[in-house]
Amino acid sequence: MMKIGVAVLASAAVATAQTCALPSSYKWSSSGVLATPKSGWVSLKDFTVAPYNGQHLVYATTHDTGSSYGSMGFSPFSDFSQMASASQNTMSASTVAPTLFYFAPKSIWVLAFQWGGTSFSYKTSTNPTNVNGWSATQTLSTASVNSGTGAIDQTLIGDSSNMYLFFAGDNGNIYRSSMPIGNFPGSFGSTYTTVLSGATNDLFEAVQVYKLKGQTKYLMLVESIGSQGRYFRSYTATSLGGSWTADKTSESDPFAGKANSGATWTNDISHGDLIRSSNDQTMEVDPCNLQLLYQGRSPSSDAVDKATQAVQLARVAQPAHTATICVHPNIQGFLVQDSIELPDVPDLYRKTATLAISSRRPKANTPDEMNEG
Repeated sequence: MMKIGVAVLASAAVATAQTCALPSSYKWSSSGVLATPKSGWVSLKDFTVAPYNGQHLVYATTHDTGSSYGSMGFSPFSDFSQMASASQNTMSASTVAPTLFYFAPKSIWVLAFQWGGTSFSYKTSTNPTNVNGWSATQTLSTASVNSGTGAIDQTLIGDSSNMYLFFAGDNGNIYRSSMPIGNFPGSFGSTYTTVLSGATNDLFEAVQVYKLKGQTKYLMLVESIGSQGRYFRSYTATSLGGSWTADKTSESDPFAGKANSGATWTNDISHGDLIRSSNDQTMEVDPCNLQLLYQGRSPSSDAVDKATQAVQLARVAQPAHTATICVHPNIQGFLVQDSIELPDVPDLYRKTATLAISSRRPKANTPDEMNEG
């Protein structure tokens, strides 16, 4: 079975104000592999990433060569170019499809996950870099939904008054539970509200919810199944307890998908996390510098042999340039400023593609600076 790894995707842009609106249309470009699964694993997936002391802290789901899921955490790294050399640390307890954040009101880190004995569970820690230093498993939710998978793919977010649990069911619905923020961490119980409903493939799984920096506005991402592969739809709201409005909901013009990802080695843009500007329960992201860590899958691999990519997006694309990209299934190129660097491979494994690459280098928007935080 082919072992596939991690990469970075980016769209270059210049942020012209402290507060940015969401783009009217998204254009991403992709680097190559950032890291590959260590021996014994064939995939890294379901990424959650939080800022930690000026570095990136990433947890993920793993899959072995058989039928077993597991969990891991990377050692913290300052720049995604360092991800390949970061230690991949196996967790002794399984925390599949994790959500990682710092709960500021009680000065505690929280790791939420599925398949922990109840629908959703959580652990806490004062040192999230120690992947085996988390507390015993606690109940987060006992919600039950009518689907083949049951409730899956939780995410958590809070405002000044409440904590909210959003989740999916692979059944065309997105659900929400809530509790007073003073009661968290704790159990949301079994009650929930359906906030979005539609076709199963349109509202499938991997829901994520974020606050937009400097605004009273929220962004929801939902993974969908399209004719070309997995892609993300987006929705917006002005309150976490309110209704959601469609933003980018077509496969031809998605939030992120084959149509606009710039990726050359995967048709699937799947379960991941936007790079947050804050590590706390507000799940804040900066629309001036959107970046997405996501999983992809080689079209020639099977359903569980999934590759992963780190994705960077800036709000406004610069003029595109033509670059040569390696498309051999076992060799990946990677984006470095204005060029794609490639291993020495035969010409038959190369093709020409157009990427959105910045043609100028404003000091505040160099690739290294865009990777920070």
